[in-house]
Amino acid sequence: MREPFRKASVYITLLLILEAVIGLVIVIVTAIYQSLLTGYLAETESRMLYGFLFNIYIFGIQLIVTFLCSNSMWNRLWCRRCTPNVRLLLTVWLFYLCVIIASGVAAVWNFYRSVDVLESAAENSLIRGIDMYYSCPEWKLLWDGLQMRRQCCGVRTYKDWMNADWMPRPDDNCTDIAGSVLAPYACCKRDSDRCFANYMPGSEEISHTNSRQPFPTLSVEYINTNGCLPVYSDTLWRYIYILLVLAMLSLKVLILLCCMTKYILHRQNVGDGCDNVGLTDEEGRPLVVVKYPCNVRCITIGEDDLASDMAPDVNYCNCEEPTEDRCNAGYYEG
Repeated sequence: MREPFRKASVYITLLLILEAVIGLVIVIVTAIYQSLLTGYLAETESRMLYGFLFNIYIFGIQLIVTFLCSNSMWNRLWCRRCTPNVRLLLTVWLFYLCVIIASGVAAVWNFYRSVDVLESAAENSLIRGIDMYYSCPEWKLLWDGLQMRRQCCGVRTYKDWMNADWMPRPDDNCTDIAGSVLAPYACCKRDSDRCFANYMPGSEEISHTNSRQPFPTLSVEYINTNGCLPVYSDTLWRYIYILLVLAMLSLKVLILLCCMTKYILHRQNVGDGCDNVGLTDEEGRPLVVVKYPCNVRCITIGEDDLASDMAPDVNYCNCEEPTEDRCNAGYYEG
């Protein structure tokens, strides 16, 4: 196959590599956000999240493998003639690429439609974690680490800790202080030294509180009042927006590849890409393509010249971009 325009092979290679890079970015971004989102979930919900993300992983891996192999295919095609078999190969190749991109975009769209399910599962998981805060050490570590890292408290608000099954009710012998809440130390703001210093075990303030209280009485002004579920939702939506951008980018690159491939096949049918002369002469008779070194003069021989003793005129190919590995071709009327 001949390059119909300047550096056509370079442009094709760049587009193929770009598509493979997009697939690699999709895999990396999915792995990063999976680790972030599973920090809010229990094991069961984490498996459900992985089930939604599995198709995204497959989409990214398909882009990497398919387009790297396509780059090797194109490098071989440039050295071959544009036969009907080559045209059929490229047509099937384009159809296969369209199927991959379409299935990948469908996977991203399905994940987008499942946001409500994931948020509901995360909410139920976090509420269950509050009820099991003391009975399950794994949940205690998860909640403490989550609230300290994300600077949040409770599921939707800090008051969720007050609604736990094991939390004393207002009618119990619990001290009810205005502007205070029973919550773990992990709810304290990072820059609030008083939240930790005044309520450490053995301190004067906590010694006056009821010993039945599972948590110290913390002032609302010293703790994080926003819940952890909105932080989870923001992280989830941020990941979805990144996925949508990458999916649309892969679709645009595919469109460019399809247009360039169709244009190359069209130019192979119309002409040889050098002097824009067709594969037949003006009377419809076929022309034979003969390759020769770039420094050899191009001679056109017709039927009259073959029957005459006179030497034909010597012409030079007026190619715009001669290359060392793809030499110009002379045409002989047969």
